[in-house]
Amino acid sequence: MDEKLNPREKYMGPQRILVTGFEPFGTHDTNPSQDVALRLQGTHQISDSSGRVVQEFEITTRILSVDHLGATETSNAVRSGEKWDAILHIGLCASCEHPRLEQRAQDVLDMRIQDNSGRMETSSRINGRGHLGSWMDLGNWMPESFSSYFDISLDAGSFVCNETYYHTLFALQSFHEGHLPPPCLFLHIPSEDILDIDTSSLLAMQCLEHMLPSSGPSVVEVVAALIRDENGRVLLAQRSDDATWEFPGGKCEPGERWDDSIVRELSEELSIQAKAERIVGTWEHLRNDVLLRIHLVHCSMDKGPLKLDPLVHADAKWYNPSQPQSLTWTGRDGEMMEYVARYESMPR
Repeated sequence: MDEKLNPREKYMGPQRILVTGFEPFGTHDTNPSQDVALRLQGTHQISDSSGRVVQEFEITTRILSVDHLGATETSNAVRSGEKWDAILHIGLCASCEHPRLEQRAQDVLDMRIQDNSGRMETSSRINGRGHLGSWMDLGNWMPESFSSYFDISLDAGSFVCNETYYHTLFALQSFHEGHLPPPCLFLHIPSEDILDIDTSSLLAMQCLEHMLPSSGPSVVEVVAALIRDENGRVLLAQRSDDATWEFPGGKCEPGERWDDSIVRELSEELSIQAKAERIVGTWEHLRNDVLLRIHLVHCSMDKGPLKLDPLVHADAKWYNPSQPQSLTWTGRDGEMMEYVARYESMPR
């Protein structure tokens, strides 16, 4: 994990961004997400303290209908070959006191009101594949860099906002080129009487700046496998060098897709024949001035004995997340296991 990738230290040219908002729905005559998205349409430049341009965004805005067609519009565009450097969905959370950055999309549809087509799905799944996490660690975003306080949320609801986010994340994971898809985020903003359009618009731009940073530490993309047995236990491996426990995995090779990377790593280190299914979430860990960006990938595997590479792993075992044990964890793997225990218990 000591390989370094060159950081983006200079102006990289215009980046193509998609920003979406929603039309009014339910009892709302207006929708501030529509106003914010329309305000961001066009070209934006970000300069450093010396006046040098370090970022330039070419933002395309689309206003989505509040129904299944709107929820799948962006994902269908991705499937048809449209490409962006980043996607920012913006939606209204009328009950929110603060903006919310959504870290994951739930595989859930459970509507309390009808959407604008009259649809009212309850107690159902979006596609039955499981929850999807963003491949950004929002917990490392510094609040002082933003103009407005925000919450980081793991619950994007169960209405069309969450449905839209889920479909887009799923399409990006399935149809991207390169090692990881472009960043995608859902920003929930409160009503205008709580946060005005100017402030919400500035917050949205600041989110884009963080999604596509112009500089920073060297980054190594790492994949780690979340594999369960029939009893819900999770496969862990013990490192040979320091005896810590981790989700098995390793670095993505240059240009290698995240799903190909985890399949290769499991084959090389544990002799496992696996299939990568979805990105559960992402955790960042700074080590020796290199930022390790660790993507937890839900995988299935063929039954059979494990064969450890002793240079990498000294032991392996099945761990029950609902019965925590005192283990010495590698990096942030203990936090990752706590997340699995709390948010990945939905039956498949």
